[in-house]
Amino acid sequence: KMRRLLSALGCIAALLIFATSASAASTGMYVGIGGTYAMQDFDTGDLDSLRQYGFDPKYDDTWGINGKIGYKVNPYFSVELALEYLTGFNYNQTARVGVTPVTLDSDIDIFTAIIAAKIYPIQGMIKPYFTLGLGVMRASIDATASAPGYLTSTGSDDETDPCGKIGIGVDYFVSQNVSLNLEGAYTAGFNDLDDVRYFTVSAGVAFHF
Repeated sequence: KMRRLLSALGCIAALLIFATSASAASTGMYVGIGGTYAMQDFDTGDLDSLRQYGFDPKYDDTWGINGKIGYKVNPYFSVELALEYLTGFNYNQTARVGVTPVTLDSDIDIFTAIIAAKIYPIQGMIKPYFTLGLGVMRASIDATASAPGYLTSTGSDDETDPCGKIGIGVDYFVSQNVSLNLEGAYTAGFNDLDDVRYFTVSAGVAFHF
């Protein structure tokens, strides 16, 4: 009798521990950090006037960093603040205007802070998800025009406006408290930044509490 009682007590304790662990894993805060590769989809229609001089205003892709802090409401839904900094979308080109070579150089840096929802339709160690969010985008642009024998012309501008993001991704839980993340997303600015759009592929690690 005593052996059966201890065995039953052990099973109950194991179930209780499992339930407690599962609950801890499915709700609570998390923080993460990672790297981003961004592929520009800028609308450069405002620069079409340069094409008649032989310029093709197309910016390069770039790299960046990201960080996030979030809360798992339940196993199927999380809310997070996602921060991302992308530096050096660059455009550099030299074209001849008449007989004079003219060089245009421009860099765009972008910072976003987005509150995003993450929906997990499938549970397990590997958790695919959909994400959708709104936030704020700050874009800074520096531009230079130079030609031999002429003064170099420079300009810069900063703009802050709302933005939105939509994407899909997957969280892979290495353990209850550590997950690896891979996400693909599309981000677009609004209002005066509605020509700033880009795709991102990001990877990182998160720590769950």
